[in-house]
Amino acid sequence: MKHKTLSSCLVLIATVGTMAQVCAQQQQDPTRTITSITGDLYRAQNNAHYTVFLVTSEGIILADPIGPDFATWLKAELAERFDVPVRYVIYSHYHDDHASGGDVFADTAEFIGHENMPVNLAREEGNESFKDVRAPDRTYSDRMTVTLGGKTVELVHSTPSHSDDSTILIFPEERTVFAVDFVSARRVPFRTMGGGPVAPWIEATAQLQTLDYDILAPGHGEIGTKADVDDYEGYLEDLVAAVTEGIAAGQSLEELQQSIMLEDYQEWAQYEAWRAENIQGTYEGLTSSEE
Repeated sequence: MKHKTLSSCLVLIATVGTMAQVCAQQQQDPTRTITSITGDLYRAQNNAHYTVFLVTSEGIILADPIGPDFATWLKAELAERFDVPVRYVIYSHYHDDHASGGDVFADTAEFIGHENMPVNLAREEGNESFKDVRAPDRTYSDRMTVTLGGKTVELVHSTPSHSDDSTILIFPEERTVFAVDFVSARRVPFRTMGGGPVAPWIEATAQLQTLDYDILAPGHGEIGTKADVDDYEGYLEDLVAAVTEGIAAGQSLEELQQSIMLEDYQEWAQYEAWRAENIQGTYEGLTSSEE
């Protein structure tokens, strides 16, 4: 009886240990999905990062590769699902969390980015974070059109905000834009927004609204509409107005973070996590410009 009990305990311990390993592995495995936006335009997810790609009879036009592991996974998925290679990789901007991994597609693709992207990458030479960012083969200045298999993607240089090499990808037939980091839908901006002036972000969002589209496919968060971008611009304007008023009244940063609640946006994603940091970034941008 003792041997049977001991054996059962060992089996139980082994089972629990295996379950723990499985749970730990599940927690570590990235969330990766491919979903249809409309027509032949798709959105691919790697945890909190998103990219888009357009399938044509002659190949695929892909936006950000995001990272080597994800790009490797995506390449295999694209080959299995669509059986055509990636012919173009178009960067939204140079930051490593979006632009890494391009080498995975180098055997079939041409890489395109704004003319400021190589300049920015040269500045990051030696920075280990950028080791997997492949420089563009071709650059553009203000606008560019890429055509493949009878389908078109338009590239527009965004007014400098989050970066000075940001590209907005417009898919005219799908009435969709892909814009990264300076705009999102029903989600507050990331943390302190770099602590710089918010005015350029408002200008970039306003520029986006001059374009003809219906669907926003951002680099983070859920898909939205053009109306959501209006709301996002309204958030930035309300944020700046509230912080400006508080500074004029002599309030400290801590007082501003306690008093500015922006209640109209409390249902937005990351409101609880990043509201105070949004205020901090806006405060730093406004006060640094006064020095």
